[in-house]
Amino acid sequence: MSVAIEKGTILVHRVFDIGGEITLARAEQLLSGDAKGPRLKFATDTRKAIIIKESPLKVDLGEETLDLPSGKFPLRIFARIWNYGVLSVTLEIAIPKGCSWKELVKIASELEVSDEVDLLAVSRKDALKKKILPCVTAPAEWDIFEDYITYIIEKAEGLADPKEFIKKVDVAELILAESREHLSEESRAFILDSAIQYSKSDLAIIDWNSALLIEPDGERDVADVIEFSLTHLLEFRYYDDLLERKLDELYDAMDKKRETAAKFFKNFYADIAEDSSLKYMEFSEFLGRVENSLKTVGDPYLAVVFRASALEFHFDDWRKSISRKMETLAQISQILHGEVNTRRSHWLEIIVIVLIAIEVIPFLYILLREGKI
Repeated sequence: MSVAIEKGTILVHRVFDIGGEITLARAEQLLSGDAKGPRLKFATDTRKAIIIKESPLKVDLGEETLDLPSGKFPLRIFARIWNYGVLSVTLEIAIPKGCSWKELVKIASELEVSDEVDLLAVSRKDALKKKILPCVTAPAEWDIFEDYITYIIEKAEGLADPKEFIKKVDVAELILAESREHLSEESRAFILDSAIQYSKSDLAIIDWNSALLIEPDGERDVADVIEFSLTHLLEFRYYDDLLERKLDELYDAMDKKRETAAKFFKNFYADIAEDSSLKYMEFSEFLGRVENSLKTVGDPYLAVVFRASALEFHFDDWRKSISRKMETLAQISQILHGEVNTRRSHWLEIIVIVLIAIEVIPFLYILLREGKI
């Protein structure tokens, strides 16, 4: 069945890690002429409200036109600056009025493979990063970024009952941006089974790659929670990768042989042990921040959305992976500190022996010279 969409929006997200922490108050001053929107604030209704520890700064990055095989699409670009060193860049595209479901699926598949989307997002990210660099602690650039698409439908034929609406259209084709293959019933059923609702008029289907939101009143709270979740997914991946590299460095360092006399006199493990301890504290702080960054009032709908996003993005798997590597890092740190202490003890013993020798040898020499021994 062909369904025409009267009003809707596509949000194309790209999420980047640009450094350690960002001082948002200072960034707000630097961008006073560019910051058009208010800080992220969720609904105050206790059935929906969640509390975010430090609201990100929203910045309007202007308008562009995206050239796809289906046509040219005007879009608005905005970014959110998160205090934990993340920039999320969003391309907002209005779904053409009267667009059929098949046409929407085609647009989705084109967006998935469009290089222009990445180029636009990266160029805006680079320009924004340059402006706020003074307020970024330990600025850096990680090659990997998160990408995600959220489809929001406000008006369409048969939208009065969202449960019935998703039976009339092929949601799986849109979610998976699959315009060529004919998906199996199992694939469709698996995606439809993840649908969640707050009221009879709205609905959310959140998958690992994209989400479909039916929001007749045009609210963006659910989309904001998904974006918030994406920033944490990127941080999980970043810290997991950083831990992996740190452990590899430690293994290599521990395997190296100290061949020269200069290396013998150098406390080879001290710096590595200290760095390992600092990294362990940094990772522990990150995990605590994830736990405390978003809190819920009661058991609201947005909390359900956040849990659904966390499930799709495999937060638990990433958390377990990081925890395992942190335990290994802690054990290695203990071993290295033990090695440092052992070496210090050896040096103390050598120093004591040398001091004793300095005292005893002259005395023995005198006795030898006088023929007493």
